Amino acid sequence: MDFSEQLRLFRERVGDRRAAALILTGTGQTDTAALLLAALQPQRVAFLLTPETSTFPERVAQQIGQSPDLNWLRKTVSYTDINQVYRELRAIIEEWSAVPRADILVDLTGGTKMMSVGLAKAAYVLGLGTIYIESDYQQNRPVPGTQRLLDPPDPYEVFGDLEANEAARAFNAHDYPSAARIYADLARRVPEPDRATYAALAQLAQAYIYWEAFDLNAAAQTLQRLLAQPLPEPLRSQAAVLQQQQAALASLVQTIRDMAQPAKALATLANLDAVLPLLGSLHANALRREAQQRYDTAALLRYRCLELMSQHRLATHGVLAEEPDLDALKRRVPDLDQRYRLIERAAGFRERGLQPNPNGTYNPITLLNGYMLLAALGDPLMQRVQPADIRNRSRARNHSILAHGFRQIAEAEYRDFVTVVEQLLDQFFAIGQRSRNEWEGLYRFVTV
Repeated sequence: MDFSEQLRLFRERVGDRRAAALILTGTGQTDTAALLLAALQPQRVAFLLTPETSTFPERVAQQIGQSPDLNWLRKTVSYTDINQVYRELRAIIEEWSAVPRADILVDLTGGTKMMSVGLAKAAYVLGLGTIYIESDYQQNRPVPGTQRLLDPPDPYEVFGDLEANEAARAFNAHDYPSAARIYADLARRVPEPDRATYAALAQLAQAYIYWEAFDLNAAAQTLQRLLAQPLPEPLRSQAAVLQQQQAALASLVQTIRDMAQPAKALATLANLDAVLPLLGSLHANALRREAQQRYDTAALLRYRCLELMSQHRLATHGVLAEEPDLDALKRRVPDLDQRYRLIERAAGFRERGLQPNPNGTYNPITLLNGYMLLAALGDPLMQRVQPADIRNRSRARNHSILAHGFRQIAEAEYRDFVTVVEQLLDQFFAIGQRSRNEWEGLYRFVTV
């Protein structure tokens, strides 16, 4: 059977399928490569050649009645040096960086066994497509005209559950970048219905990545897109929590916008419902870092929780910590300056009082100054904690690399610091008459 008839039959089996990019290996026979080039009509072509097969592209082009395309890539390798094969394959992919990897097909039919094995392994790692031409055989020889194109099944179709287990372990250990990467890879490579499940889990992991980085708009939008479609079975039981988390994110986004407007900042900060989503995000993030034994980061987030509780309580007294107007407050509480000086002395600070700058303005209120002011005001948040306790137990955080120091926080130091944060949180929720347990549950990321 002549080649034109083989090509006609092969085209009938291939149908309308086309290839964006095709990688071929040089061999002693040209039929396979010629069939693939003529039927799939790839826009980009690369050859992995050995010194012995250097004329392979010319012979293939001649078989299909063409001249070799000047844009065809040619890479010469030693068939015994698999690392050289990998390096040249990498060079091809870098040159084709605009082509999605899944659209790059690697022909595994020809080449030496070593090259075929190496290309198959590389295609698996890089997410390239693979193809193979199968033929009927008679007397150990392929029967012309029986060639048919096969897509070797992705190993993920069988082993995907093992990768999914690894993704779940990463997800539940709060390693959301690893979980998102594995789930997204699975979603590209396995068939339905698992594909939709893994795509949804990748989307949730990505939403949590954004949330942990406080990219709140992106987190809210990603979670909203996830909830706009039917949730897969692993997430169905978590639907109510995810809906509440999306609503909390939307509220937090609005709070951030309001805080950027000077006319709304004080009223927003005094609104407990506006503050709780940010406090919940900070606190839950601290707990995740604590679970990973990343105590420096956890302490930094806990410290911000302390600061936010103080800022909220001050706002209820009409004080914006960033731009305080203490003159109005001192008019309402005539002996406030005297009270504050007593608190300063008790906390071990040099007595300064609540005096303005020469220009009549006041400096932004720091965390400890804020708690001393709340104590002077007799705010209920300070019923069980003294400013000296906050100062003493915050020292470990202040010596952290992530604050003002040059060392890591030991677990014992972190636990001591957490004690005062927990006391203030309990009192904060008692004042607001809210359930702390329900609040923590809302901002705790779901598990899979």
